[in-house]
Amino acid sequence: MEIIIKSFKQTETDDSLHIYVDGSYSKETEEYSYGMVVVKADGEIEEYSEKFNDPEMLPMWNVAGEIMGACAAMQYALDYEIPAITIFHDYEGIAKWPLGEWKAKKDGTRAYVNFYQNAVKSVNIKFKKVTGHSGDKYNDRADKLARAALNL
Repeated sequence: MEIIIKSFKQTETDDSLHIYVDGSYSKETEEYSYGMVVVKADGEIEEYSEKFNDPEMLPMWNVAGEIMGACAAMQYALDYEIPAITIFHDYEGIAKWPLGEWKAKKDGTRAYVNFYQNAVKSVNIKFKKVTGHSGDKYNDRADKLARAALNL
């Protein structure tokens, strides 16, 4: 007698806070930035952006901004004691470095992995890849915020 075990994916209610992040870089000013859109369950939206010029991160261009956006999302969750977040991103390294799918070889990526490892002790952090510049409302808004921080 053959026993067939069927596997199925249980659907879960996603009760995490959704945070969209994106990064940008200006060659003219040699600065990088992030844009972040926090989408609360009640539909309220919060928007953040910030620019940086850390010489150690500059060679990573817009990826440095992507990393800073992901760190800002995690810090937001820590600051407001939010138990679970989903970080929506369009650069695949945002998930692959902290999850160990890519090796963090640069100081900036190693620091990012360390930040994640500390944050995940207090916050359930999920990642969701979205396609950039594809009409995703909040990803596009995060991109605009990142660019605006650099006056682009």
